[in-house]
Amino acid sequence: MSVIKKKLLADYESNHVVMVHPHMHRDKSHYSDLCTIFSSLNKIFINNKTKQTIVFGENGKFENLYDLTDSSVSKIFYNCDDIWIRDYLPKIYISDGSKKMIRYRFNAYGEKYNYKNDNYFKEIFNYVSDEIDLDSLVLEGGNLEFSARGILITNMHCIKKNNISNYAINVEEEINKMVEKLRISELFTINLNGIIGDDTNGHIDNFIRFIDNETIVYFASKDESYCNYQIACKLAKQVEDIVNRSKIIKQAIPLYHCKDDELIMNGKIYPYSKLNFIATTECFIFPCISSNRESLQHDLDGLPSKTKIYVINTEAALTEYGGLHCLTANI
Repeated sequence: MSVIKKKLLADYESNHVVMVHPHMHRDKSHYSDLCTIFSSLNKIFINNKTKQTIVFGENGKFENLYDLTDSSVSKIFYNCDDIWIRDYLPKIYISDGSKKMIRYRFNAYGEKYNYKNDNYFKEIFNYVSDEIDLDSLVLEGGNLEFSARGILITNMHCIKKNNISNYAINVEEEINKMVEKLRISELFTINLNGIIGDDTNGHIDNFIRFIDNETIVYFASKDESYCNYQIACKLAKQVEDIVNRSKIIKQAIPLYHCKDDELIMNGKIYPYSKLNFIATTECFIFPCISSNRESLQHDLDGLPSKTKIYVINTEAALTEYGGLHCLTANI
């Protein structure tokens, strides 16, 4: 009997991105700045021939903010609860050449926000999903980092925290079930609280990301006055362990953070991380804040990327306690 070949879909192998227009935040003072982020992404994706699916509220009154004339852009109408589609649209894998979903349950980071519509959103996507069904387990796409060589990296602290009321579930058993069914080459877990201001309880996409099959970048700091310095030091040790144990990962590149990388408004520290970037086959899009755009560009010049690199200001997303990567889902 032949074995079905399965393959994780890494962000950097994807050429199709889904976004949700932030209509649910239209009454907030930073709504226009949120719209600027989305319209900027719309333009970048069109310029790089990246397919887009934009989700509008069912009244669809906000379409004039985007270029919808390009054949690469499609739209659907659905009333999502929030804009963080990375987390509630299931991750994609490829089986026998077809894209399929890894189903799991979403509960808005331990029921912090409304989530019923978001949890149901996966049902409207036409991907077969009967092979890997983890609907008993609460997961978020922002906490699952895949490589095209079959590596999965996740933050186990986050998974356990968001399943804390799910007494009947054994988190490790469910993760191992996914590893076995997907024939994952290597599974690595970190165990860290989230950076300050992060209400996801520590998504991996603020800590470690793949930029190609053999290279990861990670959240780092040498500045003892920086608010997340201690957590960066703890992560560095865990990254070293991952690289030492992996037979595939050859290089780990630090992306350093300092006081200039803190976004503080009205006494609140917001969860900015350079690691919360978007990746597709054609480009990388990194988040910046007003105080670090120039220094970030210098950092990115040293990356071994063979694709275009863009930088956009994402402060408006951060004030909603999420980042740039979270605003998109690769399919």
